[in-house]
Amino acid sequence: PVTYSFKILLERNLMGTKYRKLLFWRKKPVRVWIDGCYDLTHFGHYNAFRQAKALGDVLVVGLNPDSEVIKHKGSPPLMTDEERYTMVSSCKWVDEVVRDVPYVLDADYLNRVVFGKYGCDYVVHGDDACVDCDGNDVFATSKAAGKYKEIKRTEGVSTTA
Repeated sequence: PVTYSFKILLERNLMGTKYRKLLFWRKKPVRVWIDGCYDLTHFGHYNAFRQAKALGDVLVVGLNPDSEVIKHKGSPPLMTDEERYTMVSSCKWVDEVVRDVPYVLDADYLNRVVFGKYGCDYVVHGDDACVDCDGNDVFATSKAAGKYKEIKRTEGVSTTA
């Protein structure tokens, strides 16, 4: 869905009579970024995509490669990168999928790729804690930039050990 804005102007014609002029213009679509491993893609993942998509017009999903998942979660995904890509791409709420996304989005990656190349307005994640292998908040940089939005995690559904 594309968002439109409008403005009503009160103007006078050549005879001095007031009339209303309604102007429409198309607003820039709001682009939302969400990323993760998405191994054994399930209802919780799809619910996150649905909620993230509801925050904007375009949903861009970043996929963490096996190497990042092993480094930060301790074990490799059960599904291959290609299988995870296929599952995420098939979701009706997902508009674009980006491969090889780092687990921790530092300022450089956010500015160059997420907000730069893909033009996203926000980074979204569930309300569960997400930390790197050193215990640091993965989304600290997005939060500090004021570009972070939180969604409700689907309780009782997880493939993370």
